Amino acid sequence: MISLAAGTVLDAAPARILEAASAAGYDAAGLRLDPGSVGLAEAERLRRQADDLGLRLLDLEVVRLGPDRDPDHQRRLLDLADALGARFLLTVSEHRDDSATASDLSRLYEASRNHTVRIALEFMRFTGVPTLAAALEVLELTGAVDAVVLVDALHLHRAGELPEDLAGVPAGRIGYVQLCDAPARAPQGLQALSWEARHDRLAPGEGDLPLAELLARVHPEVPLSVEVQSDRLAARWDPASRAGHLLASTRRLLAAGGTTI
Repeated sequence: MISLAAGTVLDAAPARILEAASAAGYDAAGLRLDPGSVGLAEAERLRRQADDLGLRLLDLEVVRLGPDRDPDHQRRLLDLADALGARFLLTVSEHRDDSATASDLSRLYEASRNHTVRIALEFMRFTGVPTLAAALEVLELTGAVDAVVLVDALHLHRAGELPEDLAGVPAGRIGYVQLCDAPARAPQGLQALSWEARHDRLAPGEGDLPLAELLARVHPEVPLSVEVQSDRLAARWDPASRAGHLLASTRRLLAAGGTTI
């Protein structure tokens, strides 16, 4: 499964994201919704639209765990994910303490047990869960057997971790993989890393990340999500054209590794 990540087309409304994903030929799409402005009725309408377009909803973004974050907001996102039929609810942590992250994540996980959506924890150098190793440790602390780690190719590399590190991940713990590319050399400082992730990614195959090695270590049934947040590409192409360009780049990368999609 190849999905169009919401981050790639943040300048598009949710319905347009689904249209762009379908027109380009993706299997699925992800959405980023604000439960303060989107209710269950709208989520169900988006689900019907996705069904009509032959798309699956891979994930909903984003639950932010932190000392000043509203648990009710998080639960509303969980309800929206369920109404959408999303496979995963993307979660990040702003806590600076693993036990606090694990406590919040445990509460979210318990609430999710009445839903079909699975909790996906994303690690990023500039968040409270900076590495793959840290994400796995947090999930162990929670005892959340069905929760998963989201592996972003950029964040894995910027954490100083390697594709080979995926070999030590327990079976089923990697929920999905986000693909993009970047120069091998990292920008200096956490603020610069955050800027790169949100504004300056490259299309798969246009940089130096070891994407072929990463894909070789990912089970074929693990979905791929194309997340290329790029001011440069957004200025050049509208969301639909951008989605098509990035899917073509991803397919070339997969074909070079011997995978036909």
